[in-house]
Amino acid sequence: MKGKTRKRNSYLCSSYRSLNGSVSQSLLSFGNKNIIGFIMRKRNHSCRVQLFKLLIVIAIAVFIAVTVINFLFFIPNQKWLQEEEVTLSELKMARDLLARAKRHALTPLRDIDKEKFTVRINTWRRDAQLIAAVNHYLTCSNVAQIQIVWCDQSHEVPEHLLHGMTYNKVIVEHHGINSLNERYHILPLTRDKMPTLGILSVDDDVLRPCEAMDAGFYRWTDHPDRIVGFDFRVHLISNNRNSQRLDTNPMWTYGYLSSAKKSNRYSMTLPRFCFIHRDYLDLYTKFAPNRLIQTVQKVMNCEDISMSFFVSALTGGKVPLLADYWATTPSMIKLDTNQAISENNRHKEIRDDCVDKFAFLLGLKDGFSALKNEEDWGVLESKPIFYDKQSLFGIGEDADLTFPAGEELRDDLMGSRKNHMTQLFTWNKMKKHKITKERFPYEMAKRSLYGRILELGLIDP
Repeated sequence: MKGKTRKRNSYLCSSYRSLNGSVSQSLLSFGNKNIIGFIMRKRNHSCRVQLFKLLIVIAIAVFIAVTVINFLFFIPNQKWLQEEEVTLSELKMARDLLARAKRHALTPLRDIDKEKFTVRINTWRRDAQLIAAVNHYLTCSNVAQIQIVWCDQSHEVPEHLLHGMTYNKVIVEHHGINSLNERYHILPLTRDKMPTLGILSVDDDVLRPCEAMDAGFYRWTDHPDRIVGFDFRVHLISNNRNSQRLDTNPMWTYGYLSSAKKSNRYSMTLPRFCFIHRDYLDLYTKFAPNRLIQTVQKVMNCEDISMSFFVSALTGGKVPLLADYWATTPSMIKLDTNQAISENNRHKEIRDDCVDKFAFLLGLKDGFSALKNEEDWGVLESKPIFYDKQSLFGIGEDADLTFPAGEELRDDLMGSRKNHMTQLFTWNKMKKHKITKERFPYEMAKRSLYGRILELGLIDP
């Protein structure tokens, strides 16, 4: 045993001497002469102690290197976000662009637009999730077409999406720019083949049962000038002001789902799952202020805030509408993914800045008061989410709080919507008979979808 111990110690010593020589030279160049000199003078210590100290020096050196890199690359970008304040000329241009956009009336809905919708998927190198999502949407009877926004020039489209699909049912839209703005940029060839005005804008890693999608869709057909979302978020107004900038209003920050639920208020929704009129995508591409477009491009983030605020600005400061509660958070299935498009260690800070700058630039803070504007643009104010926390139906602004009160169906409803309403009336009766949440029908639909996704290994059991 003693021989083995001496052999191991000899190996550690030789390893230490080898490392000590190479690392010492490297660290000396970084100005760590005193540290290395201290270790070199302690030759009488055991090899293990010396090796331990050397590892500490390496850890310190790595920490210093990471700090320097962070200082050189991240802090300048952070200062770009915080110091690039909105100018008066920029504010005037933004107001003029919005005024031009408001002059474009939305295309009225046709019969097909009240029956079916187009799914538009934003994706990035998550092939398994994308294929699972496309296969799911193909099972939904109200889906007229599926559009895949493909911005990855160095990655091929999965073969499964190119073959075996019904003609024009699935379209892969190739973009030459890798930007989150492209999810709103409908290319001419796609637009020519687009069957509906209603778009369900989604990410490739979020799914909901077909029944939940229909709930949001029919609410949107009643309010095509509004976004109808499934995710609610809120802007928070701080006590901080900066009298040195053009925007002297209190600073706004981004409130996550937890903030929205805690305050029972919301003011925005996320395009990772929302219904929106096709014309708003065109108007955003043509008339969104340059600050919005450039910020989204640079930080690879905030495209959801920009579109939600953009539509609110065009509708007099109105918040988006929300689908029935059972169709929102309770029906969502989030697929596992190792690659988030816009997540980084400054995610919250970036979104805070986007909320604050975008809201001011779009007149949502004060109606362009800095321009002494005579036109009433409307200010964005948060609205209640829940009116009855026991209800599974109407939430958000303009919610029908009487639904479902009876079985009267409007004569102007399309056939598929009548079937949907009848189903909801049946569900409501079951709830009155104290059917537990786990046995409630929308849970059955979610569990069926969950089971299919679980078999693919895209969610943890």
